[in-house]
Amino acid sequence: MDSQDRKLIRLADARSMREMDRHAIEDLGISGAVLMENAARSVADWLEENKLKQQPEAKVVVCCGKGNNGGDGFAIARLLANRGYNISVVDAGKAGKKDALQNQLLWEQFGVSASFPDANATRMIVEADVLIDAIFGVGMEQPIEGAYKEWIEIFNSNNNALKIAVDIPSGVSTDESRILGVAARCQHTITFQAGKPGCFQHPGAQYSGKVLICDISIPEHLPESVSIDQDEPERQADIHSAGTYLLTKEFIRDLIPERLPDSHKGNFGHLITVCGSAGMGGAANLASMAALKSGAGLVTACVPNELLDRLPGQAPEIMTVTPHNAPEYFTEEHADFVEQLAEARDAVVLGCGLGVHSQTTGFVQQLTKQLEGPLLIDADGLNNLDEETLKERHGTAVITPHPRELSRLSGQSVSEIQENRISTVRRLSQEWNVVLLLKGALTVIGSPDANIFINPTGNSALSTAGSGDVLSGFIGGFLAQGLSPLYATLTGTYLHGLAAECFVQQTGSNYMVASDLFEGLPLARNAIKIH
Repeated sequence: MDSQDRKLIRLADARSMREMDRHAIEDLGISGAVLMENAARSVADWLEENKLKQQPEAKVVVCCGKGNNGGDGFAIARLLANRGYNISVVDAGKAGKKDALQNQLLWEQFGVSASFPDANATRMIVEADVLIDAIFGVGMEQPIEGAYKEWIEIFNSNNNALKIAVDIPSGVSTDESRILGVAARCQHTITFQAGKPGCFQHPGAQYSGKVLICDISIPEHLPESVSIDQDEPERQADIHSAGTYLLTKEFIRDLIPERLPDSHKGNFGHLITVCGSAGMGGAANLASMAALKSGAGLVTACVPNELLDRLPGQAPEIMTVTPHNAPEYFTEEHADFVEQLAEARDAVVLGCGLGVHSQTTGFVQQLTKQLEGPLLIDADGLNNLDEETLKERHGTAVITPHPRELSRLSGQSVSEIQENRISTVRRLSQEWNVVLLLKGALTVIGSPDANIFINPTGNSALSTAGSGDVLSGFIGGFLAQGLSPLYATLTGTYLHGLAAECFVQQTGSNYMVASDLFEGLPLARNAIKIH
């Protein structure tokens, strides 16, 4: 990774964390006990600073499983008890790991424990002011059943306690967007050395609360992926060596094209939006205006005859052009006209509001195969597309499906996609040689080299008609300005979400229409520039 890529936050799946632990312990000689103590101290210090100094009499109950996560919990309890706080432990019986057992035996010299299930253990959990979840850690992927399920349900029933997860909430998948039957619902997760992908995907994010990543002296030992945003997307990465990254404002800030004092509109590209049909001209207008707002120098909307210079709410800055004999929607005979237009432009956005007509399918498929420049396909562009046509395209396109659109393209069910958002995007972006943006809260973006990027910005105000058209315009605008397909997608997505956050913060309302994002965008740019 170069210095720019290091501004991302790299997340580690269960496999990577096991390898990092192994390398630290076996290759470098850092004992597991030392790592466990470092992890415990990071939790104990945070809890003391953020809760116990203000409420020293608070009842703290640490819930400890039999594995190393439970060992962390026993060590947390010991450290806090040694500082004079009111600490007790609910355990699962005798620990099954060497270092965990050592810490369990040490804890017995400091305080009392109750083993679940029994009435005393339940009472302790219900009466606690602070609950610490150290039942299951990274790598747990089996459905939680029986007594453990009951334990977590009782943990969740205490609505008054401050709840903190150790490394990951028990029951949240480390690697994916699913819950293992039941999960501990926490306000904070203190995770070690690297964030875990499952904490940054819904529904796991709802159980994780605010995530704090703490350094516990495990040296980074992750397989290096091929270069992010490589120039040769046809090179296939080993899917197991690819990275998963959380976007940051520092990373995005440096991607936004600089506007020099002597620049002019020709320096910032010319985008053509091939969008709209009878009754859906608003989509073409939103995508085109969004591209201008993102910084594109020129935008031409290629639309059917009915919409020529008559886009709903059309801004005067948007130029329009139309092929002959396209009264209400495009057909295959209009593809050559668009191809000629595209040759003189820097990028194309295809699909917003095109409609789904039998003759439009051939139009979309021909353009997908024939356009050689930067291309984004969204909405009805995807609805008129099939997997084989996408695979036939030369060069890397950007596709921006929501789960149902991706379901139709891939043949996977929506539920399967939603439960495996990261692995699905990783596989399909590589198979199809595309930058694949899977819409939804905590958007997942995959590149052809199998790297994954999670966008942390956005809110529920984006759940409104047209917000996807604005997203396409933002990304298309950055494509026209010369950013690569991957970087344009990352930049447009981050700013799209941040614009929604800034608008809601400014107005105090969680409701907006898609065009309100144009008001939020300059606020987002200013927020990104704050050092």
